[in-house]
Amino acid sequence: MARIIRKKILIKGVVQGVGFRPHVYKLALENQLSGWVRNDASGVTIEAQGRGSDLVLFINDLATRKPPASRIDSIKTSVLPILGGSDFAIVKSGGKAKAEARIPADLALCADCRRELMDPSDRRYLYPFINCTNCGPRFTIVKNIPYDRPLTTMKRFKMCPDCLAEYLDPLDRRFHAQPNACPVCGPRVSAVLNGRRFDGNNALELAAQYLSEGKIVALQSLGGFHLACDATNIAAVRRLRNLKDRPAKPFAIMFSALAEIAKFCLLSSPESSALESSAAPAVMLKKKYPAALGMVAPGLDTMAVMLAYTPLHCALFRLLRSEGFKSPLVMTSGNRRDEPISKDRAEAEVNLGPLVDLIVFHDREIHNRVDDSVGFFAADAFRLVRRARGWAPDSIRLLIPGGGSALGCGADLKSAFCLTRGKEAFLSQYIGDQTEYKNQVFYAETLAKTRALLKVSPALIAHDLHPDYYCSNYARSLKGVKVAVQHHVAHVLSVAAEHAVDVPFIGVALDGTGYGTDGHIWGSELFVIKGNTWRRSARLKYFALPGGDAAAREIWRPALSLLKAGLGEGWRREAGALFSGVEAGTLDTVEKLADKGLNAPLTSSMGRLFDAISFIAGLGTEATYEGQGPMELESLCVNPAARGYVFDMEKKDGVFIIDPAKAVIGALRERGPGRARAISEEFHGGLIVALVKAVSAISLETGITTVALSGGVFQNRTLLTLGMERLARAGFKVFANEKVPSNDGGIALGQVYYALKKFRHII
Repeated sequence: MARIIRKKILIKGVVQGVGFRPHVYKLALENQLSGWVRNDASGVTIEAQGRGSDLVLFINDLATRKPPASRIDSIKTSVLPILGGSDFAIVKSGGKAKAEARIPADLALCADCRRELMDPSDRRYLYPFINCTNCGPRFTIVKNIPYDRPLTTMKRFKMCPDCLAEYLDPLDRRFHAQPNACPVCGPRVSAVLNGRRFDGNNALELAAQYLSEGKIVALQSLGGFHLACDATNIAAVRRLRNLKDRPAKPFAIMFSALAEIAKFCLLSSPESSALESSAAPAVMLKKKYPAALGMVAPGLDTMAVMLAYTPLHCALFRLLRSEGFKSPLVMTSGNRRDEPISKDRAEAEVNLGPLVDLIVFHDREIHNRVDDSVGFFAADAFRLVRRARGWAPDSIRLLIPGGGSALGCGADLKSAFCLTRGKEAFLSQYIGDQTEYKNQVFYAETLAKTRALLKVSPALIAHDLHPDYYCSNYARSLKGVKVAVQHHVAHVLSVAAEHAVDVPFIGVALDGTGYGTDGHIWGSELFVIKGNTWRRSARLKYFALPGGDAAAREIWRPALSLLKAGLGEGWRREAGALFSGVEAGTLDTVEKLADKGLNAPLTSSMGRLFDAISFIAGLGTEATYEGQGPMELESLCVNPAARGYVFDMEKKDGVFIIDPAKAVIGALRERGPGRARAISEEFHGGLIVALVKAVSAISLETGITTVALSGGVFQNRTLLTLGMERLARAGFKVFANEKVPSNDGGIALGQVYYALKKFRHII
């Protein structure tokens, strides 16, 4: 007779809110086991009893046949005394386990729910809140863990008998789907026009009518409001730009199907998979032709595209298509410039009311506001530019001893914080520019909520070295041991943390600006990271940044500084004509300030070098959004030169100095009608050669052959892809950010890693 065994099985990871318990139930029935499964604060706990061979198969199935949206980090088993009973049950959540459960991320509409949504015979036909255990809201509605309906914003909606029957049936895909609802018992969409209220499909039909007429609609979605209009209607898009004070910054576009995207964009198989994934990010795709949806992303060869990912969006597109409207929609964040996304009707009426013709809202409370995630494919991986819906608040597993909690406060631009719990690092959703008061409130509110969900009180507070950052000042106001972390060291350590790099490596940070240990503004840095030490081994040659922060907007300023450094005092004879668009008195004043070092900090910023080259190439004198010049310059780069413009390099005081003077002069002398593309290709090609040269020089001295690339400039796909390829060809093992942004949205992870591993600066 086969031996009967009972085991306790503890599973940690993303195992709540993803249909894990009914999956366990079905596996237990398949293997003829008795016992139970439940959610608790630690994850999922199972007690299973049966023949030893069946238990082995069961545990193997748990690891290999998991639900698609789940993630298992660990499975631990222990033997228990045998008990009576022959049934297997799903029992009520509870237990006294340590709080270690994961907060589930929001999931895009699944194929099963999409079919029901579009089926006129289904009771949820065009119902904007259809969901099951494989899709729907999670993080945006959760207030506490474990993830159960009473601890979400769905608590106020009492399920009707039909929904309750689904919810209680372990074999139904809506078993314990916490947001389960239908038109009878669930949330509903509404709109108010001229004092008249429209509910349900009537509200969506009104929105569809307005969009087809070229009007602007504020639409409450999963994590907040979108502003929507017809992406092909030039007048509508121009009006939205004027209202949002966003003259050129690209808008995200939503399509109803991949086939529609393929009409406007080049689409690879990995990009299609990302668009159709449960995270459903906006993906940066190459335009099929330069003028594709021209007002949406002017001056760029890419645009941010996403598929309709909620039932509300899908129902809206169905109504639009039924009226013969086949255009994609601009679907941009529902906020005023640089402010948080609005998340409820009251906020939308105040913040968005003056911008739109109609507000469509719903009564399912958004507890955690979250924007759309954005990313791109480069070097065989999908890489996030903005980490938000679909990823937040998923964690990164750290290669550190377990222990207390740490907080990384991030930076002021593209702000996000990071909290650790044991070996897990939880990076917050994108929060935004901390110079805006409303974003400061959003930051503090989100940090408080995340601490409560994770049940942690960080004793170690890591922050940026910059003395005037809001995030740094906020960090200093908190209780705990403070650790100041140099901005670009945090960038490269975010790569090490994400990829569990545990060997010495050369960290390359190409970025806009960050406060350096010498008081200058860094931005093109190569570090040697060894053990828990770091030292700066190479950098771009310093140049003056006249006007400080103003130089990021008025990109002629760094160009003036670099041209004068390269050409000398007589620089105007050869380069003066470039500045014809700058008022003569202003140009003279700025030059004098740079000469005297007044409000002209020294910098090694790669972002400002890109700005200067884009100005020299004729792409404008001012940036209306961050990175505009460099993004437009990259869009011109079709075939980077094999060698490109020359960057000289010399060693001084133990540090390799990369001099861009010849590259700047080369761009100047290349300039002429129709030569912008050539400038871009020569500059990109030369920079890649210089990058490999600098890394190779450091490697020759140190023997290190592992490289980590980070910083906002590595959002440049040409630079990242060719840089990684050339370094790999030269014998290096190369890592770059994927799950966390290479821009400032990812440095909080590097900050906590620095603090927990007790890094120190050596010279």
